[in-house]
Amino acid sequence: MNLFDLAGPEDIESIPFPTTEDGLLPYIRGRQPVLLNGVREALPFTREWSYDYFRKHLKTIRIQRKSDDGIFHYLGFERIPIGDFNDIMETTHDGYALEPLKGRGVSGDLPSEIQVSLPRFVPETGFRVSNLYVGPGKNTSLLHYDETHSLLMMLEGRKRFILFSPEQSDCMYAYSPFSLRAIRENRVVDSQVNCVEPDLKSFPKLGQARGLAGWLEEGQALFIPAGTWHYIQAEGRNVSVNYFWMQNSLKDWLHQPLLNFWIKRRAIDVLDVLRKVKHKVSAA
Repeated sequence: MNLFDLAGPEDIESIPFPTTEDGLLPYIRGRQPVLLNGVREALPFTREWSYDYFRKHLKTIRIQRKSDDGIFHYLGFERIPIGDFNDIMETTHDGYALEPLKGRGVSGDLPSEIQVSLPRFVPETGFRVSNLYVGPGKNTSLLHYDETHSLLMMLEGRKRFILFSPEQSDCMYAYSPFSLRAIRENRVVDSQVNCVEPDLKSFPKLGQARGLAGWLEEGQALFIPAGTWHYIQAEGRNVSVNYFWMQNSLKDWLHQPLLNFWIKRRAIDVLDVLRKVKHKVSAA
C-alpha cells in the first residue's frame, strides 16, 4: 500500500478564487482545506509565470539535492546559476528549487520584473513568505504539517495530494518533542512514516486515518490550514508558488499538532542559546 490508499470517500470542495478580505474566512475558521479555481484571473501578475519565465528572469536559484532516501527534505540548500539548474532539470533531475519571492529570505538578486502581491484574504500583518518551487517531476514531500496557513498555487504541471485533519495527529506519528535527536535534526513538523511504503506494523494507528485526496491542476490553488498533515507528489515538470501566513487562534495552539510544534520550537531556542554559550566559552 501507499499513503493514498488511506483516502476517504469524500471529495475536496472546490470554489472560485476569493477576491475579498473575508472570502476565505469560513475555511480558515473551520480549518477546512479547499481548492480555489481561477488563480491567473484573480492574480493577473501570475499570468506569464512558468518555468521558461523564471528561467529567463532569474540569474541564480536556490536548490536542494535529494537525500539518500530520494526525498527533498528542505534542510540544506545551495545557490547555483539558473543555467546549471536547467541542466539538472533536463538530465539528472537531482535538484529541487525553493526560491523565496517575497517576505523572509528573499535574495538581493531577485529581479524587479518579478512582482508578487498578496491575495486579498492574506493579511499583511500575518504574512511570512511566498516561495517559488520548481521540480523535474516525481518529486515528493514528506508527510508533514505547517504551523502557518498555506496556499499552494499550481502554475505548470500537476500535483497529487492527500490531507489529514489536525484531529488525526495521533495517527500521524510525529517525532516526539522530547527527542533530542529529532530536535537536533530539525524534525519539527515531520512524520516518521514512509509515505511510499507505510509500515502499519510499526505505525498501527496510521491504518485508522482517513485522508482527503485529490489533484492540484494548473491554474488552481490549494488552501491547507495550519496543522493539517499533508503529503504531495508531483507528476512531470512542475512550477508552483505558495504563500505562508499566520492567522491561528489560541484554541489552535492549545491542540495538536500545533502544541507539539510550540514545545519543539522552544526546545530548539534553548539549544541555540546553549550552542552560543558554548561557542563563547570555547573562544574565551
